[in-house]
Amino acid sequence: MSKLKTSKFGLGLAAGAMALGLSTAGIAGDFNGIGKKITDDAVQPWDISVHFDGTGLPKGSGSVEEGQAPYDAKCAMCHGAFGEGAEGYPKMAGDPMPMFIKSLEQGLDGVGNRGVNNTWGHAPTLFDMIKRHMPFYAPGTMGVDESYAVTCYVLNLAEIVDYDFVCSDETLADVEMPAAEYYVTDTRPDTANERCMSDCYDYEPEVVFSAVEGVSGGDD
Repeated sequence: MSKLKTSKFGLGLAAGAMALGLSTAGIAGDFNGIGKKITDDAVQPWDISVHFDGTGLPKGSGSVEEGQAPYDAKCAMCHGAFGEGAEGYPKMAGDPMPMFIKSLEQGLDGVGNRGVNNTWGHAPTLFDMIKRHMPFYAPGTMGVDESYAVTCYVLNLAEIVDYDFVCSDETLADVEMPAAEYYVTDTRPDTANERCMSDCYDYEPEVVFSAVEGVSGGDD
C-alpha cells in the first residue's frame, strides 16, 4: 500500500514539474495559461503613493470642521482628543519647534514631545500616512475626502493651519510645515557603479571569512 502511495506521489511530482517547465517556457513570450496580464483597474487600488511635493495626491478635499467627527470617532482613542496622545500612541501636537530643538540640544527626551508640528516635513505625506494606514484597527478604510478632512483637522490641532482651511489636492502641498527645513531630498544616485552580471572580476576573489565552515569556502 505504501509503495502504491509513494508511486502516485512521485508521478504527481513529475507531472507538476513538467507542467511548471512548460509554463515557464512560455514566460519569455506571452502567458501560457497560468496567470494573466494585470489591468489598469487592478493596479489602481494599489497606486496610491503620494510624494512630499504633492505628486500623486488624489482629487478631493476636506475641511478642518469636516475632519473633527471622524477624528473623534477613529483617531482620538489613540492620539488624544486634542492631539495630546493616549495609551502610549504618538502625539499629534508636540512641543513648539524652538522648544523641541532646545530639548534635543540638551539631550532631553526627544520622543515624548514629538508631534506633527515638529517632526513632519511635508503635509502631503501626512495625508499619505493617514489614507494608507489609518485608522490603526482598520487601515485604508477611509475615503479620499474623509482622509483630507482628518489630515486637515490634525494640522489644525498642531496649530499649522487655521480652522477655516480646506485641504485638497490643490492646497496641501503649499502648507508650510514647521520642520520642513530639516528635510532634504537626497539627489545622489543609488550607486555609481555599472551593473555587472558575469565575469565581473579580473582576478580570483579571495574568501577572507566564512559564516559557516565548509559552505562559503575556507576553513577559518
